[in-house]
Amino acid sequence: MPEQQQTITTEQALDLATKHRNAGKLNEAENVYQQILNADPNQPIALHMLGVIAHQLGKNEVAVELITKALNIKPGYSEAYNNLGIVFQHQGRLKEAIINYRTALSLEPGYAEVYYNLGLALLAANRPKEAATNIEKAIKLKPEYAEALNHLGTAYRQLGRKQDAIQSYQKALVLKPNFIEVYYHLSLLFRELGQPDKAAVNLQRALAIKPDYTPALLNLGTLFHELHDTEGAITNYQKALAHRPDFAEAYNNLGAVLQSQGRFDEAMASYRKAISLRPNYAEASNNLGLALRELAMNAELRTLPPVIQHPMDEAMVSYRKALDLKPNYAEAHNNLGVLFWEIGLFQKALKSYHSALQIQPYFKWAWHNSRYAIKALQFSKRGDTKELYGYGEGLTETARASADFAMLEYWLDTFRPHESDETFRKATARLPAKTNEILTINDGNEEQTNRPSLPDKIVALLHFGRSGTGLLHSLIDGHPEISTLPSIYLRGFFNAGVWNGLIADGWRNLPKRFADEFAVLFDANSPKTTPGALTENSSFLGKKEGMNCVGENRDESLSLDRDQFCSEALQLMSHFKKINPKLFLLIVHAAFEKVLGTKAKKHTTLYHLHNPADFTKLNFLRHIPDTRLIMMVREPVQSCESWIRFCFETGDYMKLAHRIMTMLLAIDQIAFRKQDSIGVRLEDLKAQPKATLQSLCNWLGIQEKPCLYEMTAQGKKWWGDPTSPDYNTTKAMSPFGEESTCRPTGTIFNEQDRFILKTLFYPFRVRFGYQDPDAAKFEADLKAIQPLFNDMLGFEET
Repeated sequence: MPEQQQTITTEQALDLATKHRNAGKLNEAENVYQQILNADPNQPIALHMLGVIAHQLGKNEVAVELITKALNIKPGYSEAYNNLGIVFQHQGRLKEAIINYRTALSLEPGYAEVYYNLGLALLAANRPKEAATNIEKAIKLKPEYAEALNHLGTAYRQLGRKQDAIQSYQKALVLKPNFIEVYYHLSLLFRELGQPDKAAVNLQRALAIKPDYTPALLNLGTLFHELHDTEGAITNYQKALAHRPDFAEAYNNLGAVLQSQGRFDEAMASYRKAISLRPNYAEASNNLGLALRELAMNAELRTLPPVIQHPMDEAMVSYRKALDLKPNYAEAHNNLGVLFWEIGLFQKALKSYHSALQIQPYFKWAWHNSRYAIKALQFSKRGDTKELYGYGEGLTETARASADFAMLEYWLDTFRPHESDETFRKATARLPAKTNEILTINDGNEEQTNRPSLPDKIVALLHFGRSGTGLLHSLIDGHPEISTLPSIYLRGFFNAGVWNGLIADGWRNLPKRFADEFAVLFDANSPKTTPGALTENSSFLGKKEGMNCVGENRDESLSLDRDQFCSEALQLMSHFKKINPKLFLLIVHAAFEKVLGTKAKKHTTLYHLHNPADFTKLNFLRHIPDTRLIMMVREPVQSCESWIRFCFETGDYMKLAHRIMTMLLAIDQIAFRKQDSIGVRLEDLKAQPKATLQSLCNWLGIQEKPCLYEMTAQGKKWWGDPTSPDYNTTKAMSPFGEESTCRPTGTIFNEQDRFILKTLFYPFRVRFGYQDPDAAKFEADLKAIQPLFNDMLGFEET
């Protein structure tokens, strides 16, 4: 056959194979390509397309071999590099996929699909900024590229550019109105923004297009569960399972809803089904352990001897299985510790909690539980001080246990604070060595003499129940002599483990890690939790504090350019040879002011410490020993009733009791004896703002300014605390309205409760002028309330 006729025949054969592929007839296409290769084993197009078909049939190793062979024959084959990248990406070999996409683009710079594929690979590699750049290039080359707009929205979402993400998703829907993945991604975004109604609407739109779209059914179930609509959650999980009986995640989530209703047998059956479908499902094994433990506790098996019996034994097996599958599963370590604690194995409990904290240093419940385990060791016959100090296997448990023990002694002494000086000293001495917290800047330069001017005074703001710290903070915000960050975002900066986590990657990454940890500072809509109170859920903290609806029209959200902040912080740090927590805290404030464009030189930092745990407070004081303290105060029974209102309504008795105890001990803290401290009465601030603020200015050493009489956050109008009973979505709260301080008590505390609490708060009430001193009546009242504690108080009965 003449050479020209052979070429024509090959081209015709390739064309025929393409038609088969486009029609979905992969076997016919494969046969044609194979015939071409029988005649010419080095035909690159046939090799390449056979590789693509192999990938479509799930034979990825064969695909790599065939496409690589095609490229060896035809090195400039951009389409083959693109498809080889796709195969590598499906194998999880992202680095190789990215290399092949970049090679394809070097050969064909106008290849929109490759920019899109490269963007997808970079998204999968957790590099959203680079992903967005490449997907944007794909859209510029191909403006009606709906799939690219969808994933550009996802990249923007990961970058925190929420509004850009919404716009990108909406553009994709204009081009492709029935694009169910876009509706699904929009639901995830609105859920992150704290807008569950919009999230549900988009999931329902996806399901209207495709009723068996199981990801939407799963997430709609999760959304209903979060909104406490258990029936709605169960219905959607069951629909997902009807369409996809092997959906292990739906069985796991269904189990969680059933467990929340106390339907333990059904919950455990659902968890076990999830595990049978996916034997390596660590989360389902952990949840099965939780259900078994809760079943045991509800069955009043807590009096079991240390020899574990069913169902506790099976719970332990489930936790251990979860840890075998996922050794770095902090929650399972913590849950195993709780199980050990409940059966009296306190040393094993403590070891499990420490394992959780090694993996996740900011795990609040693990810190909380470890304190109880140490307390149990102290008082149990099996755990005396000597045994506690000797505890440990290969870690630094001896030093950790010694520090925790000293902290526990200090906590116990807070009940008799006039005797706590020695335990205060011991607990402070047992904190991690400050020398280990110094970060050296290895740039080869000597410390510069022309260092930037940072504030030389730090004032910490503390609260007392519900006493208006947010109000005072908002009045000080924007003062030309004081630097302060919005809200209570940084209250956990001195928490255990936070600083070591921030400096783990060296000084150049310190600002970035800070921005990751305190993401809400850069986007008030961020759902990410921040270090704070031990048992607190701090997700969506900006929304809870009203920082996402500021400005004259309540349509602005606080934000800060993260990249610019990191750049400014690095520039400031470069002037120093060593960085410690105090210096970095000042640098954070200075960088914050620079990004905002503040011109005034600020000599004082107001740090909203809020309601610190013992460790946090001692750690803060030893790093900043010259700090001054402001505590906002309010009539104590009124303040207490307001502070416990949410706990009372939700039935969280433990938190309620802890808050009352915290308030009773708040006045007599050793810190107030050691530091220059004042109390500002909320009543005075409301009724006599000018006189009160003038006195505060004198103490702070600042000038009285008009800005002190306006509620702002980051210079924008703040409408008040959304959790306040006086909050109004259509009318800004008045800074000096007296509704809160004139509100009568009695919605939670009855008359006898109020008498008891007023007696217990007598020292506080006298100290801050809420009543005149009368020692004789105080002694008589103490005797009168003593027998009343034999019965429940009124609010406890309710």
